[in-house]
Amino acid sequence: MATRLRENSHLPREGWSDWKRAMVNVDPQTVRYDLERRGPREVGFICSSIRNAFPDQAQYCGIYEWQARRSDQPKRVVYIGSTCRCPRKRGPLLTRILEYCTSGSHKRGLINYALGRGYELWVRVKISQEFYNPKADAERMENELLAKYDYAWNIRRQNNGIRYILQ
Repeated sequence: MATRLRENSHLPREGWSDWKRAMVNVDPQTVRYDLERRGPREVGFICSSIRNAFPDQAQYCGIYEWQARRSDQPKRVVYIGSTCRCPRKRGPLLTRILEYCTSGSHKRGLINYALGRGYELWVRVKISQEFYNPKADAERMENELLAKYDYAWNIRRQNNGIRYILQ
């Protein structure tokens, strides 16, 4: 069982990339050149720079965290996932992140909810260090964090299901 709320805690920086802005919701009249419209059923825009983010980690298996940011609220880490784990999550890190950015993947409703309330979504990654079995290592890293922290948007290993913590 998770012991602490992830949105209120800090993980050691070791092994994690910097946070990268991935999705925003802005006034369509002020759309900048570096933003791309998301899918037809999606709210907000993709920051085109996310396509080139994590150049040294993009093609590997690993874990990723999503963070919601809005100027009048504290930063909140809301979700953790891993790549290469099963057919649905088989792609490397950047492929998986772009799925969330374009279609919302299985978090479409939560992503649209956050963007519709003016939050930006940021992401960071940590690659598997296991050369021979990176899939198992990515899943192990994710499971360790899910056992230690309660991520608001994760269902797996959480007793209370999804928590709507964004205002």
